Amino acid sequence: MAETSAQLKALEDPTTREALEKGLEVLKQLNEAGLLDFAREASGLAGDSLSYLLDPKVLKIFSNVAYFLHLLELLEPTMLSVMAEHFVRELNREVTPELMKDPPRLGPMAFVRALGDPDVQKGLGFLFVFLKVLGRAFDGASKELLPLVEEAETTLAQLRKQREALQRELQQQRGRQA
Repeated sequence: MAETSAQLKALEDPTTREALEKGLEVLKQLNEAGLLDFAREASGLAGDSLSYLLDPKVLKIFSNVAYFLHLLELLEPTMLSVMAEHFVRELNREVTPELMKDPPRLGPMAFVRALGDPDVQKGLGFLFVFLKVLGRAFDGASKELLPLVEEAETTLAQLRKQREALQRELQQQRGRQA
């Protein structure tokens, strides 16, 4: 009862009343746009979505994306943003709806002619630098991982021997019991 009278007194305050009216107007607009129905449906799916998001495979994907984003953070930000800006601008200029409807066909001769284009040569040059860095990174990672893989193989071989010994012992015990 005390709460109700306090709420009624709050409604007498013009600032509170104005805030409530604005809030109701926003809710009305959201309802007319269908967003309240969407929010209600989305809240029903939240439990299912949460269980899906907590799936170990999805979490692994998220961790890989986070690692990739971390790598992007390590790159020179100015260089990366300028490159990305120009790349997007050129992509928007070149990739038109007409191009998407009918992309160019590239046969062997057209491929050879395309290699003469200075822009293609620069792009391929950058791609080869990227591939070279990727190869170096692979070598570095394999050198780092090789001892770990060898250690894991040694451990697995020891575990196999232990399992075989346990199986022989178990068979001997069963033979004695029979």
